[in-house]
Amino acid sequence: GVHSKVANAIKAGNYEYAIAFQERIRLPDEKMEYYRDLAEMYVGDDVSPDFYGWVFPKCDHVAVGTGTNRAKSDIKKYQMGVRARVEPKIRGGQVFKVEAHPIPEHPRPVRVRGRVALV
Repeated sequence: GVHSKVANAIKAGNYEYAIAFQERIRLPDEKMEYYRDLAEMYVGDDVSPDFYGWVFPKCDHVAVGTGTNRAKSDIKKYQMGVRARVEPKIRGGQVFKVEAHPIPEHPRPVRVRGRVALV
């Protein structure tokens, strides 16, 4: 991962990463039914200047999120853009978990050092 102890131990080097932000939302049953066989992806400057927004159904909730590489400090603004687009479909839902994760854009410069391989 981005903060890998192994990568640090072998001095694998730095690299660019994007940030992904999502909220896990438990929806009322009738709203969840809409997403039974459907995932949604959104593009546009309101959801991200260089990534996309999403609604991914899980077994008993949806994950609503976005990401960016260029405007990491604005990630919450873009999340509000995704939420605004899907608001009627998630109305009445309860956020129960908020997640943010770095996503590597490229491999690290060093992936093998001695007998250690970063995979």
